Amino acid sequence: MGSYLYSILKKCPQYLLPVLLVGLSSSVLAVDILVRATAREDYIRAVDAEGNPAQERYVFHQGQYYPAEYEDDEEAIIFEEVAYAIKEELIKKNYIMAADPMDAEFILVLHWGQTNSDPNDDEFEWVDDSDPDNIIDYGGSLENDLRERENAKIIGATSLYDMHAYSMKRQQLEEAARHDRYFVVVNAFSIEELKNRKEAEEISPPLWTLQLSLPAGRTHPEEAFGTLAKTAGRYSGENLLNTDFIRENEKKGIVRIGKLEFIETIPEETAEPAKE
Repeated sequence: MGSYLYSILKKCPQYLLPVLLVGLSSSVLAVDILVRATAREDYIRAVDAEGNPAQERYVFHQGQYYPAEYEDDEEAIIFEEVAYAIKEELIKKNYIMAADPMDAEFILVLHWGQTNSDPNDDEFEWVDDSDPDNIIDYGGSLENDLRERENAKIIGATSLYDMHAYSMKRQQLEEAARHDRYFVVVNAFSIEELKNRKEAEEISPPLWTLQLSLPAGRTHPEEAFGTLAKTAGRYSGENLLNTDFIRENEKKGIVRIGKLEFIETIPEETAEPAKE
Protein backbone atom coordinates (compact mmCIF):
# COMPACT_ATOMS: atom_id res chain seq x y z
CA MET A 1 0.00 0.00 0.00
CA GLY A 2 2.91 2.33 0.67
CA SER A 3 4.01 2.45 -2.97
CA TYR A 4 0.41 3.00 -4.06
CA LEU A 5 -0.04 5.98 -1.74
CA TYR A 6 3.32 7.41 -2.73
CA SER A 7 2.39 7.23 -6.42
CA ILE A 8 -0.68 9.31 -5.60
CA LEU A 9 1.29 11.87 -3.62
CA LYS A 10 3.93 12.21 -6.36
CA LYS A 11 1.28 13.68 -8.61
CA CYS A 12 0.97 16.61 -6.21
CA PRO A 13 4.57 17.74 -5.53
CA GLN A 14 3.43 20.73 -3.50
CA TYR A 15 2.77 18.27 -0.68
CA LEU A 16 6.09 16.48 -1.09
CA LEU A 17 8.11 19.68 -0.93
CA PRO A 18 9.88 19.94 2.39
CA VAL A 19 9.50 22.96 4.50
CA LEU A 20 12.69 24.91 5.07
CA LEU A 21 12.52 26.80 8.32
CA VAL A 22 15.18 29.32 9.21
CA GLY A 23 16.17 31.95 11.88
CA LEU A 24 18.63 32.96 14.62
CA SER A 25 18.90 31.83 18.25
CA SER A 26 19.20 34.57 20.85
CA SER A 27 21.27 32.80 23.49
CA VAL A 28 23.43 29.79 24.09
CA LEU A 29 21.00 28.10 26.48
CA ALA A 30 17.79 28.77 24.57
CA VAL A 31 16.81 27.99 21.02
CA ASP A 32 14.28 29.93 18.97
CA ILE A 33 12.25 27.40 17.00
CA LEU A 34 10.11 28.60 14.14
CA VAL A 35 6.76 26.82 14.26
CA ARG A 36 3.89 26.71 11.84
CA ALA A 37 1.08 24.29 12.66
CA THR A 38 -2.14 24.14 10.66
CA ALA A 39 -5.10 21.77 10.64
CA ARG A 40 -8.13 21.48 8.42
CA GLU A 41 -11.40 22.76 9.84
CA ASP A 42 -12.91 19.31 9.52
CA TYR A 43 -10.08 17.66 11.46
CA ILE A 44 -11.56 17.25 14.92
CA ARG A 45 -10.21 14.65 17.33
CA ALA A 46 -12.63 12.77 19.55
CA VAL A 47 -11.91 12.94 23.27
CA ASP A 48 -12.65 10.63 26.18
CA ALA A 49 -14.51 11.48 29.40
CA GLU A 50 -11.35 13.06 30.83
CA GLY A 51 -10.78 15.22 27.80
CA ASN A 52 -7.85 13.24 26.43
CA PRO A 53 -7.65 12.86 22.64
CA ALA A 54 -8.71 9.51 21.24
CA GLN A 55 -6.01 7.27 19.83
CA GLU A 56 -5.19 7.74 16.16
CA ARG A 57 -2.90 5.44 14.22
CA TYR A 58 -0.49 6.38 11.47
CA VAL A 59 2.35 5.11 9.31
CA PHE A 60 5.40 7.07 8.20
CA HIS A 61 6.34 7.70 4.61
CA GLN A 62 9.80 8.95 3.72
CA GLY A 63 9.70 12.26 1.93
CA GLN A 64 12.79 14.10 0.73
CA TYR A 65 16.06 14.76 2.51
CA TYR A 66 17.85 18.05 1.85
CA PRO A 67 21.51 17.72 2.86
CA ALA A 68 23.70 20.56 3.94
CA GLU A 69 26.08 21.84 1.31
CA TYR A 70 29.41 19.94 1.38
CA GLU A 71 27.87 17.34 3.70
CA ASP A 72 29.70 14.02 4.03
CA ASP A 73 27.69 10.81 3.85
CA GLU A 74 28.48 9.92 7.45
CA GLU A 75 27.15 13.29 8.62
CA ALA A 76 23.71 12.78 7.12
CA ILE A 77 20.76 12.39 9.46
CA ILE A 78 18.84 9.40 8.17
CA PHE A 79 15.08 9.07 7.93
CA GLU A 80 14.79 6.32 10.55
CA GLU A 81 16.52 8.48 13.16
CA VAL A 82 14.16 11.41 12.75
CA ALA A 83 11.05 9.24 12.39
CA TYR A 84 11.86 7.27 15.54
CA ALA A 85 12.44 10.44 17.56
CA ILE A 86 9.13 11.92 16.38
CA LYS A 87 7.31 8.63 17.00
CA GLU A 88 8.37 8.66 20.65
CA GLU A 89 7.02 12.20 21.09
CA LEU A 90 3.73 11.64 19.23
CA ILE A 91 2.79 8.98 21.76
CA LYS A 92 2.27 11.80 24.28
CA LYS A 93 -0.63 13.07 22.16
CA ASN A 94 -2.00 9.56 21.62
CA TYR A 95 -0.77 9.31 18.04
CA ILE A 96 0.31 5.68 17.76
CA MET A 97 2.37 4.15 14.97
CA ALA A 98 0.37 1.28 13.46
CA ALA A 99 1.98 -2.14 13.39
CA ASP A 100 -0.02 -2.91 10.25
CA PRO A 101 -0.41 -0.10 7.64
CA MET A 102 -3.91 -1.40 6.91
CA ASP A 103 -4.93 -0.38 10.44
CA ALA A 104 -3.72 3.23 10.10
CA GLU A 105 -5.97 6.26 9.74
CA PHE A 106 -3.38 8.48 8.12
CA ILE A 107 0.07 8.58 6.59
CA LEU A 108 2.74 11.00 7.79
CA VAL A 109 4.95 12.24 4.96
CA LEU A 110 8.18 13.39 6.58
CA HIS A 111 10.70 15.76 5.02
CA TRP A 112 13.85 16.91 6.79
CA GLY A 113 17.26 18.46 6.23
CA GLN A 114 19.00 21.81 6.20
CA THR A 115 18.53 24.97 4.22
CA ASN A 116 21.53 26.27 2.28
CA SER A 117 21.85 30.02 2.04
CA ASP A 118 24.31 32.10 0.08
CA PRO A 119 27.33 32.80 2.36
CA ASN A 120 27.63 36.25 0.76
CA ASP A 121 24.00 37.09 1.33
CA ASP A 122 24.72 39.47 4.21
CA GLU A 123 27.34 41.46 2.31
CA PHE A 124 26.50 44.81 0.78
CA GLU A 125 28.24 47.08 -1.69
CA TRP A 126 28.17 50.84 -1.54
CA VAL A 127 27.69 52.46 -4.93
CA ASP A 128 28.49 56.08 -5.67
CA ASP A 129 25.21 57.84 -5.06
CA SER A 130 26.27 61.13 -6.57
CA ASP A 131 24.64 59.82 -9.73
CA PRO A 132 20.88 59.51 -9.16
CA ASP A 133 20.82 56.54 -11.53
CA ASN A 134 23.02 54.55 -9.15
CA ILE A 135 21.62 52.61 -6.21
CA ILE A 136 22.98 51.08 -3.05
CA ASP A 137 23.05 47.34 -3.43
CA TYR A 138 22.67 45.59 -0.06
CA GLY A 139 23.51 42.19 -1.45
CA GLY A 140 19.98 42.00 -2.81
CA SER A 141 20.73 40.09 -5.97
CA LEU A 142 17.80 38.64 -7.86
CA GLU A 143 19.04 35.13 -7.07
CA ASN A 144 19.16 35.84 -3.33
CA ASP A 145 15.77 37.50 -3.39
CA LEU A 146 14.19 34.55 -5.16
CA ARG A 147 15.82 32.14 -2.71
CA GLU A 148 14.56 34.08 0.30
CA ARG A 149 11.05 34.34 -1.14
CA GLU A 150 11.01 30.63 -1.87
CA ASN A 151 12.21 29.88 1.66
CA ALA A 152 9.50 32.14 3.06
CA LYS A 153 6.91 30.30 1.00
CA ILE A 154 8.21 26.91 2.08
CA ILE A 155 8.33 27.75 5.77
CA GLY A 156 4.87 29.28 5.74
CA ALA A 157 6.10 32.81 6.37
CA THR A 158 4.81 34.56 3.26
CA SER A 159 2.67 36.71 5.55
CA LEU A 160 5.84 38.74 6.18
CA TYR A 161 5.27 40.48 2.84
CA ASP A 162 1.96 41.80 4.12
CA MET A 163 3.60 43.28 7.21
CA HIS A 164 4.92 46.81 7.62
CA ALA A 165 8.44 47.17 6.26
CA TYR A 166 9.78 48.11 9.71
CA SER A 167 7.80 45.52 11.64
CA MET A 168 9.97 43.58 14.10
CA LYS A 169 8.11 40.37 13.23
CA ARG A 170 8.80 40.92 9.55
CA GLN A 171 12.49 41.42 10.22
CA GLN A 172 12.61 38.19 12.24
CA LEU A 173 10.93 36.23 9.47
CA GLU A 174 13.21 37.77 6.86
CA GLU A 175 16.18 36.60 8.90
CA ALA A 176 14.53 33.21 9.01
CA ALA A 177 14.39 33.07 5.24
CA ARG A 178 18.02 34.14 4.86
CA HIS A 179 20.06 31.84 7.10
CA ASP A 180 20.69 28.10 7.29
CA ARG A 181 18.45 26.09 9.57
CA TYR A 182 17.70 22.47 10.32
CA PHE A 183 14.10 21.73 9.48
CA VAL A 184 11.39 19.10 9.72
CA VAL A 185 8.02 19.13 8.01
CA VAL A 186 5.24 16.61 8.55
CA ASN A 187 2.13 16.34 6.38
CA ALA A 188 -0.66 14.09 7.66
CA PHE A 189 -2.83 12.67 4.85
CA SER A 190 -6.04 10.73 5.34
CA ILE A 191 -5.54 7.18 4.06
CA GLU A 192 -9.29 6.83 3.51
CA GLU A 193 -9.30 9.94 1.30
CA LEU A 194 -6.31 8.69 -0.67
CA LYS A 195 -7.87 5.28 -1.25
CA ASN A 196 -11.27 6.69 -2.24
CA ARG A 197 -9.87 9.39 -4.50
CA LYS A 198 -10.86 9.09 -8.15
CA GLU A 199 -8.18 9.32 -10.79
CA ALA A 200 -9.28 12.73 -12.09
CA GLU A 201 -9.68 14.26 -8.65
CA GLU A 202 -7.03 16.36 -7.00
CA ILE A 203 -5.51 15.04 -3.82
CA SER A 204 -7.14 16.38 -0.68
CA PRO A 205 -5.07 18.76 1.47
CA PRO A 206 -3.34 17.26 4.52
CA LEU A 207 -5.42 16.80 7.64
CA TRP A 208 -2.71 18.73 9.43
CA THR A 209 0.74 20.09 8.68
CA LEU A 210 3.63 20.82 10.99
CA GLN A 211 6.68 22.86 10.01
CA LEU A 212 9.60 23.27 12.41
CA SER A 213 13.15 24.59 12.27
CA LEU A 214 15.99 25.90 14.36
CA PRO A 215 19.33 27.55 13.53
CA ALA A 216 22.09 25.45 12.02
CA GLY A 217 25.65 25.99 13.16
CA ARG A 218 24.67 26.59 16.80
CA THR A 219 24.12 22.95 17.73
CA HIS A 220 24.93 19.42 16.57
CA PRO A 221 22.47 17.84 14.11
CA GLU A 222 21.60 15.07 16.60
CA GLU A 223 20.63 17.67 19.16
CA ALA A 224 18.83 19.85 16.64
CA PHE A 225 16.61 17.11 15.24
CA GLY A 226 15.98 15.71 18.70
CA THR A 227 14.73 19.10 19.83
CA LEU A 228 12.58 19.43 16.72
CA ALA A 229 11.11 15.98 17.39
CA LYS A 230 10.29 17.03 20.96
CA THR A 231 8.54 20.12 19.63
CA ALA A 232 6.62 17.99 17.13
CA GLY A 233 5.09 16.15 20.05
CA ARG A 234 3.62 19.41 21.33
CA TYR A 235 2.21 20.90 18.14
CA SER A 236 1.19 17.95 15.93
CA GLY A 237 -2.45 18.21 14.92
CA GLU A 238 -2.72 21.73 16.30
CA ASN A 239 -3.89 24.84 14.48
CA LEU A 240 -1.86 27.90 15.42
CA LEU A 241 -3.07 31.28 14.28
CA ASN A 242 0.30 32.51 13.04
CA THR A 243 3.78 31.30 12.26
CA ASP A 244 5.79 32.15 15.34
CA PHE A 245 8.99 31.57 17.31
CA ILE A 246 9.00 29.62 20.54
CA ARG A 247 11.74 29.34 23.13
CA GLU A 248 12.94 25.81 23.90
CA ASN A 249 15.31 25.62 26.87
CA GLU A 250 15.51 21.86 27.17
CA LYS A 251 17.53 20.28 24.39
CA LYS A 252 17.00 16.71 23.39
CA GLY A 253 19.14 14.55 21.11
CA ILE A 254 18.50 11.61 18.86
CA VAL A 255 20.41 8.36 18.68
CA ARG A 256 22.57 8.08 15.59
CA ILE A 257 22.08 4.82 13.71
CA GLY A 258 25.38 3.71 12.26
CA LYS A 259 26.23 0.94 9.85
CA LEU A 260 25.58 -2.56 11.14
CA GLU A 261 28.66 -4.66 11.61
CA PHE A 262 28.74 -8.41 12.16
CA ILE A 263 31.35 -10.16 14.24
CA GLU A 264 32.46 -13.70 13.68
CA THR A 265 30.40 -16.17 15.70
CA ILE A 266 31.77 -19.08 17.67
CA PRO A 267 31.40 -22.35 15.76
CA GLU A 268 28.53 -24.42 17.13
CA GLU A 269 30.69 -27.38 18.02
CA THR A 270 32.87 -25.20 20.28
CA ALA A 271 30.13 -22.99 21.68
CA GLU A 272 29.90 -25.03 24.91
CA PRO A 273 32.79 -25.99 27.17
CA ALA A 274 34.00 -29.53 26.79
CA LYS A 275 32.42 -31.96 29.26
CA GLU A 276 34.74 -33.87 31.56
